[in-house]
Amino acid sequence: GSPTLVRSLLAARVLDELTLLQHPIVVGSGVRLFDGMTTQVPLTLRDAQTFSTGVQKLTYAPADA
Repeated sequence: GSPTLVRSLLAARVLDELTLLQHPIVVGSGVRLFDGMTTQVPLTLRDAQTFSTGVQKLTYAPADA
């Protein structure tokens, strides 16, 4: 999804789960998911899974959930 939409939903505290796929590569630039957020949203890691390719699937939930 759009990083702008994710930031808006996080700020409004209407997400019950956030799943990210983290790829083990280094790039010079890209869209940063949390840039521009003016408040912190406490998240708790609920699940983590690493695939044979090195990709990690990280599932977070609001810390107060």
